[in-house]
Amino acid sequence: MLPCHLPIHLKSEMFILKYLKFIGFLSACFICCQGFVKSNTKKSYAASTMELMKLREVEDELVNNLNGYVKTLKMKFNLMERYLIDMSIEHREMKSEYESYLGNPLNSFRLIHRLHTSWRKWYQYAIRIDNNALVHIENARLMRKMLPTSSDLQQACRGIHNLMSFYDLKPDELAAGNLAGYSQPQTGLTAYDCLALGEFGVQNRKEDLAEAWYNLSLTRFEDIFDKYQVHKAWALLLAKNKQLTEAFHHFENKPEEIVASNEVIHFEGVLATKQNCTAVIQKPNRLHCRYNSSTTPFTRIAPLKMEELSLDPYMVIFHDVVYDTEIDGMLNSSNFGISESVSGLKSEVRTSKDSHIVDSKTLNERVTDMTGLSMEMSDPFSLINYGLGGHFILHHDFHEYTNTTRLKQGDRIATVLFYLGEVDSGGATIFPKINIAVTPKKGSAVFWYNLHNSGAVNSKTLHSACPVISGSKYVLTKWINELPQMFVTPCMKDSNLHLSQIE
Repeated sequence: MLPCHLPIHLKSEMFILKYLKFIGFLSACFICCQGFVKSNTKKSYAASTMELMKLREVEDELVNNLNGYVKTLKMKFNLMERYLIDMSIEHREMKSEYESYLGNPLNSFRLIHRLHTSWRKWYQYAIRIDNNALVHIENARLMRKMLPTSSDLQQACRGIHNLMSFYDLKPDELAAGNLAGYSQPQTGLTAYDCLALGEFGVQNRKEDLAEAWYNLSLTRFEDIFDKYQVHKAWALLLAKNKQLTEAFHHFENKPEEIVASNEVIHFEGVLATKQNCTAVIQKPNRLHCRYNSSTTPFTRIAPLKMEELSLDPYMVIFHDVVYDTEIDGMLNSSNFGISESVSGLKSEVRTSKDSHIVDSKTLNERVTDMTGLSMEMSDPFSLINYGLGGHFILHHDFHEYTNTTRLKQGDRIATVLFYLGEVDSGGATIFPKINIAVTPKKGSAVFWYNLHNSGAVNSKTLHSACPVISGSKYVLTKWINELPQMFVTPCMKDSNLHLSQIE
């Protein structure tokens, strides 16, 4: 145990010394085991009791080797700990009476010498691997050919499943060490054993057995972060069988570190998208349609058809703002490339194809007429095609940059989404936090602010592209940068002052 009064940097060095090489040793063992999978295909430990006897000897040798390695580390640890205890005494004295301590020229000299010379030597000593330790690491490397392969583990799992099939044994009986009336509790399976058998069940399409093994594994794990491995595996199995709600339950009421993981965020997004895309959303009746003739001088002679959808965030639809000839020109000249974000869950966050097109001066001017905003520094138009089942799970368009980055690059103050075609069924753009669903209509465009007038992000702009059931969906996206809007949308505390721009 390190003294609690040691400085943080001393504790860090001792922690590294105590654990790093031990972890390195174990890593050597298991990495070497992986390397052996390809080189050793003749042995089959699971098929023969005589071969299993050899494994007992291998484990004896591994334990002895590990014990020797730990003893070597302990000697080094004890030596450094004695020195650190001595240094901590003097360090406390210096901190308590630093003026009188440093006023003594001998103490000042010793401090400079200690930090210049002694600590460098101790650092070199800490990172140096002793010859005895190297011997143990080399022994671990040489023993890799004697370790079981992944095929051995598969065969052992298959043997357990065969026993269950022939003798009608249940997973909970085997986990408790019961074999057809012959009970040996000390031979019961560990949490990791049950997890391995569950994963074997998934690989061999025995989903019911896999869930039973996962459940047994959960009851045996004590650490919640170990349990997370089981929850993740179980959730993947349920998601594979399209049971998204049940899958997401495995991530509820977990520590913050787990809830923030990519897997949880993925399941939350997919589940929320599914629920909202199948919900019945009623249009607000307190808003109205009108002609917009106030954003630019041009709109005074050619007003735009505008339908209000929401006041917070401010959101409107413009009708008939892109023409068939323009749409045909964009679709004919675009080379679509695959654009999909695939998570480790073997499921797409976004399934579509997109193409960045050369910014059209005419379209940029039209967006300015619609929004009253400057197009300087804005992202290029992005043309996106969603085919059968194409979708994009819940997300925001703003970036939430750090202050420094935001001052240089700016965030996306607003989004304009043009619909370039009709969709037979599905494909709506949904905003679940404000209960809005926009159905694709050729020639129309939906516009909303991603940021409050104060500059703060508006979380209510969370949105998703629902899967296309029938047809093909083409959209043209324009993200507008906030920096050129300094004198267009003055920063004020009232979040809804955006309204005055296009009223």
